[in-house]
Amino acid sequence: MAPNSDTGRSIETMNNGQRSILLISARSINTPNPHLESIWLATYFSTDTTIRLLPIYPAGNQPISDFEEKLAHSFNFDKIHGVPVLNQDFLLVLENHNYWWSGYILFDEVALTSILNLVGGIDLNGRTLAGEQALKEFPEVLDNPQDAYSSQIAILQTACHKFQEITPQSDLPQLISLLPKHILTDLEPSQLQAEIQSLYANERKPTCRFPTLEISQVIQK
Repeated sequence: MAPNSDTGRSIETMNNGQRSILLISARSINTPNPHLESIWLATYFSTDTTIRLLPIYPAGNQPISDFEEKLAHSFNFDKIHGVPVLNQDFLLVLENHNYWWSGYILFDEVALTSILNLVGGIDLNGRTLAGEQALKEFPEVLDNPQDAYSSQIAILQTACHKFQEITPQSDLPQLISLLPKHILTDLEPSQLQAEIQSLYANERKPTCRFPTLEISQVIQK
């Protein structure tokens, strides 16, 4: 079950201290018919730099599941004091599927392009692609969910590796400046910034793991 999604709250945790952040990407925020591109659940502990990334949409199913179709069709925004927020019907689909999250961060393609350029582009299929080029490599989920899933994993893996090289003190303000036109979140920006900086505290570097990919590799062996 998801916590209350009102704005202005701090990051909530599970009883064991785990945080879970929904990472969502959409083609555009400021459009009457927004297009959902991906949903990943990032889980981590404040005492650890390991971020576990779990796919929600697409999940690699061929064809996509009824649950994924409901996510795509219910995806939309409401307005609170003129600022877009995720539609409650969309959040209810996730909640009814037993997902719990501390908060969400939604990126549109402008924000994703900036982030990928910030980390120096993405290495994909032997080429280094700038942000805009990398996004063009995303297959349409509803048309080809398996290829979309594989492409997203490849981009996330290289992005996670390159995120170890950024400097939060100088790079994070660039991302925060994209709120709320190109990045939406129900978390306080100051709390979100502090949370990200904590992953780099004491010269540590965040690392990413993909548990579903690891399970698949074990099964294949």
